[in-house]
Amino acid sequence: MKGSVRHRGSKWQHRFRGPERDPSTGDYPWITNGGFDTQKEAWQACREAMREADGGRVVKPSTRTVSQFFTEWFATIEPSIEATMWQNWRDYAAAYVIPRIGGERLQRLDEPRLLKLYAAVFAEGCVKRDRNAEMYAHWADRVAKGGTPTAREVSDACKTTIQAARAAVRRNKFGIVPKQMTPGLAPKTVRNIHAMIHRALGDAAAWK
Repeated sequence: MKGSVRHRGSKWQHRFRGPERDPSTGDYPWITNGGFDTQKEAWQACREAMREADGGRVVKPSTRTVSQFFTEWFATIEPSIEATMWQNWRDYAAAYVIPRIGGERLQRLDEPRLLKLYAAVFAEGCVKRDRNAEMYAHWADRVAKGGTPTAREVSDACKTTIQAARAAVRRNKFGIVPKQMTPGLAPKTVRNIHAMIHRALGDAAAWK
């Protein structure tokens, strides 16, 4: 079995003849896949695909995205895992995975891309902006200048809900200074995200 790669627009594509004839045509079908950034990546994927084909494990090219697959996957595994784990995994996917790689094709995921994802959530996370510290800084600045900022003013200045601003003003008046939140996730949380993705991709491979 021989394969080839070629440039298609700004990306690379590979193709090779399948090992089994198509019963409807009697021909050996072309198996193709594209969207690779470099020629080297295309060749690597081609060799892996040919090994899969030789082993009778042909996976047809699919445009299914990570987000689409996770929707299917969560519905499928819900009865088989503990409810709390299922909900935690759903929350991880919604907060940290889908916003970053949800639009990418599932078949394009590789180790470098996943390592970039883990590095990003470890450094940046996906937590909401630290509004409490921001509201305190605004309030303290106004007070230092002789003002008496209201909850509505704090809410408008920091783009928060009026309820959050009222709670912040109450804390500030009692001298409770909020701790600055770091944006990154704890290592344990990143490991949990990795465990979820590892299980999901393992199931994806098993389902071809």
